[in-house]
Amino acid sequence: MKKLIFFGGMCCLTSLILIHLPLLANVPLIRVRRNQVRCEPQLGRIISKGDKRFEVGSLICQGDELEVLNGGSVQLLCFSSGKFLNLPSGTIPLDKCAESEQVSSPCNPSNTDGCRIQKGGTEGSDEPTIISPYSTSTLNSRPEITWTAVKGATSYKVKVKSYEFGWEKVVNQTRLAYPSDEKEFQPGTPYTIYVFAYIDGEAFSYDETFVDVLSVAKQEQIAQKIKRIKDLGLPPDETILDVDAIYTAENLLNETIEMLKTATATGSRNPTLYRVLGDRYLEGKLPKEAKLEYLTAASLAKSSKNSKELQKAQSGLKLVEFYNQLPTRTNPPQ
Repeated sequence: MKKLIFFGGMCCLTSLILIHLPLLANVPLIRVRRNQVRCEPQLGRIISKGDKRFEVGSLICQGDELEVLNGGSVQLLCFSSGKFLNLPSGTIPLDKCAESEQVSSPCNPSNTDGCRIQKGGTEGSDEPTIISPYSTSTLNSRPEITWTAVKGATSYKVKVKSYEFGWEKVVNQTRLAYPSDEKEFQPGTPYTIYVFAYIDGEAFSYDETFVDVLSVAKQEQIAQKIKRIKDLGLPPDETILDVDAIYTAENLLNETIEMLKTATATGSRNPTLYRVLGDRYLEGKLPKEAKLEYLTAASLAKSSKNSKELQKAQSGLKLVEFYNQLPTRTNPPQ
């Protein structure tokens, strides 16, 4: 049987080859056994530093097997879980990276558990829908709060409360920067954010969301992982997508959506960035925002003849259609 050896993301058909430097006796050897010509799907990336016997930053694909010799180990970023795996000596099957280890699953026809709590309303509807914070977890102790406009609303009241403190502000627009004169969110404390729509001074409808800032220790751990990725010196888009895997594993939709929005706002022609942004919006239960990104991704994929991304964008659009058929939550005034 012929094997594929893997150098820095490039594949070539060959016999099994050890990647090594003969003068370094105690540095681990690593070899990749690949049984397919194309590297699809991509499961993870080698991120170990200091081992000159293989290309740090190399992609590992489904069906590959790593064999680490001389009692060493190599570290891999698993894309589906956002976790760093330490691969010890021996032949290591990597199929487990193909299975998502995320706590929350997107809403889809085969997994309706992710559809139990729906964000109600759309822009111009009878009730607001909080857009950001996009998820219950965040690193930002002063997150911006945004929501959809309510038909006929003359003002909105934003109310934040926890066990320790609370505040409220009345505004005329559909966004509020976290007030500088209010106490910031503290790690480990749950917060509830309310947005009330008012018509002629009376509360008409509202939406609510829950937010928790990750612990300092967890934030430091995530920052270290991201630094490891950035230190690889990858192309910018690859770095963004790897960091997205880390953020998504921690349910940090705020951080990854803002990162992807910044990347696409520069006029990127990479359909993957738009498609992943659509995926994240859908995880945040925002199908309208997701649809726009999927449409852009599909257009760019067609023009660049990227059939793989075109298929993914089209699948995303089908999920948006399914999502829009689901009932939405209706909140009475309080």
